[in-house]
Amino acid sequence: MMRSMIRGAVAGLALVLVAQAAHAQAGLSLGLGGGLVVPTGTMADGIQTGWNGMVVARVKPALSPVGLQLDGFYNRFALQGGVEGHSRMLGATADAVFTLPSAMVARPYLLGGVGMYSGKTSIDGLGSSQSQTKFGLNAGAGFDFGFGGGARLFAEGRFHAILKGVTDPSTGAEKTGYMVPLTVGLRWAMR
Repeated sequence: MMRSMIRGAVAGLALVLVAQAAHAQAGLSLGLGGGLVVPTGTMADGIQTGWNGMVVARVKPALSPVGLQLDGFYNRFALQGGVEGHSRMLGATADAVFTLPSAMVARPYLLGGVGMYSGKTSIDGLGSSQSQTKFGLNAGAGFDFGFGGGARLFAEGRFHAILKGVTDPSTGAEKTGYMVPLTVGLRWAMR
């Protein structure tokens, strides 16, 4: 009888500890970030390297290395060739996030998914182009660095492919536009 009570108490304590550890690893985090964004390929023909800002929400189930990240971003680029004005892009992506196991302070992760991208160009004195919304894909990698107190610094790079996102000036054909944002920010656990 006494052995059964001790086994029950040990099993109950183990269950509480596992549940507490699972709760500590799960949950929602919110973040803000910013950095630079490099247009590549045909997208780089008319615009220069710009800056970006983003908001991030991440959900990670307990004891799973895979989570979901939703983010919204604003990118702004200067125009090339002495043209006064700018090009801007608003967008949102939904990504699967795979957190790699690590015992270090820096925790690496991979992410990838789909997005919507709305671009518009404004030339001083001539007005703005029509805003166009396109679909695309993105993939990248990053690191989370722990501070304690639920705050984490993150640094990530991604490759975005915006399907039919740019128009070739010589042919008028729509082509895939590419950009690489490099972002640094803070993420806070919401418990």
